[in-house]
Amino acid sequence: MPILRHHRTADIYLRDKNLSLRAKGFLTLVLTNNITNGLEIENFCTDSKEDIKDTLLELRINKYIRYNPETNMLEADAMPYDQREKELAEYEI
Repeated sequence: MPILRHHRTADIYLRDKNLSLRAKGFLTLVLTNNITNGLEIENFCTDSKEDIKDTLLELRINKYIRYNPETNMLEADAMPYDQREKELAEYEI
């Protein structure tokens, strides 16, 4: 499983009605416990590897996790990355 890099900002994901409770809990653990490997989540819960992979897929579909081919890592964020990029573009000169 790829390594995760994450950013913590306003917890927009907690109010996202498109995310399951499992996905919100997963992302909370990643963002608050500095988890760098998605399977480290197994140390915090009783979910199987398949459940964890399904949760990662849900977060990728909803754009809270994405793969960065340059670093070969999954990147997690508390807001969808397309929204983050839009926000960053507004601050560019």
